[in-house]
Amino acid sequence: MPSYLITGSSRGIGLGFVQELLKNPENQVLATARSPDTSDGLQKLRLQYPDSKRLILLSLDISKPESITKAAQAAAEFLPSGLDVLISNAGISRNIYATFDEIDTDEFLDELRLNTVSILQILRAFRPLVSKSTLKKVIVITSSQASIGLVNQMPDFAFTYGVGKAALNMLVRKWGKVYKEEGITTVLIHPGWVASDMGMTDKEKIQKLFPTATQISIEECATSVMKLIDEARLADCVQYLRYDGATMPW
Repeated sequence: MPSYLITGSSRGIGLGFVQELLKNPENQVLATARSPDTSDGLQKLRLQYPDSKRLILLSLDISKPESITKAAQAAAEFLPSGLDVLISNAGISRNIYATFDEIDTDEFLDELRLNTVSILQILRAFRPLVSKSTLKKVIVITSSQASIGLVNQMPDFAFTYGVGKAALNMLVRKWGKVYKEEGITTVLIHPGWVASDMGMTDKEKIQKLFPTATQISIEECATSVMKLIDEARLADCVQYLRYDGATMPW
């Protein structure tokens, strides 16, 4: 039974990943969120999938190192054979329209911490569990805003978010080479412009900024990302991919 753990699964694409994975009765899914008990989406899935071995709900607040450590310890109790696939999805986006002169540096530091440093802590905490597994895959959800190669297409949009995600990409690219030596496959995935709560915010403004952009559903995103995860191979890592499999420029 392949095992998957998803961070930030209370709503949006994280919840979509959980829903997609549970469609396969062979999968074991550990869904994490700051407060799983108050997530309507996760509680509905609990009713739909009452088997406690197939769907496990864990509390995990990525802003708190002690919560990350505790979640990794709890996951280890459920997964004696290790964690096959870690999907690091949790993150935040703030003030995407703030200009260079308007950036709140305190909020910027907080965003960097949550989108970069906290992910480092996640990867470090779950590394032993992934190493024990059969599939040994680490998937990190990133963004097209992280691409230095594409920055000229969007110079006035999501300054701080893009910088944080670019730092995350570098972190994963460097550490992914270390992971490869241990037999762990690492992939960075841009999920696309998804019709989630985050993706629907200021939709008209985003369409004006990026008139050729196409929004996709959570279901399409989840199906596409799971296909990429299934196809990911050690020899190819570290890759930076779009949800549809296209290679993103670093």
